[in-house]
Amino acid sequence: MRRGPMPSDSGGDDGDHVSGVVGYRVEGGIAFITLNRPEKLNALNPAVFSDLDDFITEFNDDRDAAVAIVHGSGRAFAAGADIEHYVGISVAEYAQFMRDGNRVQEKFATSTKPVIAAVHGYALGGGFELALSCDLIVVDPEAQLGLPEARLGLLPGGGGTQRLARLVGATRTLELIITGGRLSGRQAVDWGLALGLGEDENVLEAAKRLAHQIVRQAPLAVQLAKVLVRSAFDTPLASALALEQAVGAMLFSTDDAREGIAAFVDKRVPQFQGR
Repeated sequence: MRRGPMPSDSGGDDGDHVSGVVGYRVEGGIAFITLNRPEKLNALNPAVFSDLDDFITEFNDDRDAAVAIVHGSGRAFAAGADIEHYVGISVAEYAQFMRDGNRVQEKFATSTKPVIAAVHGYALGGGFELALSCDLIVVDPEAQLGLPEARLGLLPGGGGTQRLARLVGATRTLELIITGGRLSGRQAVDWGLALGLGEDENVLEAAKRLAHQIVRQAPLAVQLAKVLVRSAFDTPLASALALEQAVGAMLFSTDDAREGIAAFVDKRVPQFQGR
């Protein structure tokens, strides 16, 4: 297996925000949100979701960050919920944990800016659901993805039955859930669920290359592309096409569109301002 991002791969400077379980830094227009429980394979617990909530909010408000990469330190992206947290808690507490996780993952899904999941090692249960809440998944070919909750007498509680079905269909989703099976990174690419590494050595480098390509585009166009593509799941085709036309016309009136067209004609690099 290719080496996943270790803690030192995430870099760092005096402006980093690092809690005990999640880190946040911005470099070159890219926000890095790093799950940092390597001794637990970055298993998710209330503290992790609390920090993810804080940092996705910071990313949304951060004018220096155009795209985010979510990745894990050590040997995994996130190996699911921290099952030790379940011991002794009540049904109400379990339900609250599910609601909190869903709320945070919905913030990733509805962020106005794109979010990339860089998946290596294990992305199981809630870890897989966190990746599914991101706009793009870049995956190591030998990563293991799955929703194994039925092995514990449970079911996915963070959108796994819904987001995965919308991406790969009901049959593949149901098979994965009711068999407790796992999907390799190669299979995820074959299913159209994820992007591969290309010529990059590891998944974090591949995600960074993708993020740099996004950073070079016009910010409003990128953000509205996300809105339009997300709406395709729930909007009738005629209405969605009308929305696409309206958004396109609106973009044509922006300073960025004028700059992009002028730069193309002048054969220079555009200087977008996000307006």
